[in-house]
Amino acid sequence: MSNFFSKFYLKSEIPGGVVSLYTNRTIQQLAGGLLGLFLPVFLFQQFNSINLVLLFYLVSYGLYMILAAPGAMLASKISFRKALSLSVVGGIIFYTSLYFFELNLAVFAVLAVIGATFDRSLYWVPFHSGFAKFTDKKTRGRTLALLTSIISLLTIALPIIAGFVITQYGFNVLFLIVIFIYTVSMVPLFTLPPIREYYTFGYIQSWKILFHKRDRRILFTYMADGANDVVNTVIWPIFIWQILNGNYQVVGFVASLIILATIVLRLAMGNYADKFNKKKLLRYGTIFYSFGWLFKVFIETGFQVFIASTYHNFAAVAMRTPFNALMYEKAADSGHYMDEYSVLREMALNFGRVIMIISLIILFNFFGLNYAFALAAVAALFINFI
Repeated sequence: MSNFFSKFYLKSEIPGGVVSLYTNRTIQQLAGGLLGLFLPVFLFQQFNSINLVLLFYLVSYGLYMILAAPGAMLASKISFRKALSLSVVGGIIFYTSLYFFELNLAVFAVLAVIGATFDRSLYWVPFHSGFAKFTDKKTRGRTLALLTSIISLLTIALPIIAGFVITQYGFNVLFLIVIFIYTVSMVPLFTLPPIREYYTFGYIQSWKILFHKRDRRILFTYMADGANDVVNTVIWPIFIWQILNGNYQVVGFVASLIILATIVLRLAMGNYADKFNKKKLLRYGTIFYSFGWLFKVFIETGFQVFIASTYHNFAAVAMRTPFNALMYEKAADSGHYMDEYSVLREMALNFGRVIMIISLIILFNFFGLNYAFALAAVAALFINFI
């Protein structure tokens, strides 16, 4: 499918390494898309406390922040291709732990965190370094837009399907489906060309560089991105589930409509990201995106959820397409330090997530969930620092 669209949109073939990476990513997104909005809701139901849900994510992101550099070191020794394959095992442990949550919440919550950390530590640095290595700077924005849109196209119906499965059969049946799909994601990695990168920074050195004043832009940019991610993937799903009165099928239907509404704009923004100044596009995109968070503060009905989400997703496309293209450009421009840049990015992302979660735990002692969106609106503006 990617080659078919690439002839009409990119006017060139997508490199084989990119096809392997994004086939793997697409399959994993299919698995993740079935849970998507529903994973935070599941955790909220199990823990019966928003603070415990946030604590779960705090430990998970905190561990990954600490282990991102060691994970890259290990990936360098065993090869990036083997690291990516092994990461799938971590994902399987994570989803399998969710399946057994009701047997012993504490034990399987710990196993879930371990599995997620193992997965992330061996996956994201090789993935980002590989994508930066295999793509052409001249078409990187369009390539990202095309591949992301293909994933979105394939996942349009997933929230509806997931809502139906949960309503009819419960979460455990959904987890079994997800585990099977996630396991299959290992297959495309067998065709991935070798990625020769070596992580040369020491562990302490990595932290010193991250907080060095010379690299403050990297720190603040990705901290802001990580902070937004927490609100978007943890708080927003629980918020709309409450607004829609816990109706899984309605939540899934609304989510599918929103995915459909954003695909065309993403493709258009991919062209603009390659033709025009990416930083200028990013500046406008972050402003529109920040306003989207502010609109969400005042949501009270299901219809408002759809309108605000559709606008916000459009703004997210306008922001993320040039932002992601710039991210891979900077990684590619790092030359032999490509994976070092990716590690610093992951550390900063998770530092931002940790800071946001701590802020939310404090905030929710005094205000409702919707006030988290105001914090995200402020954080979004710092993404311009890239």
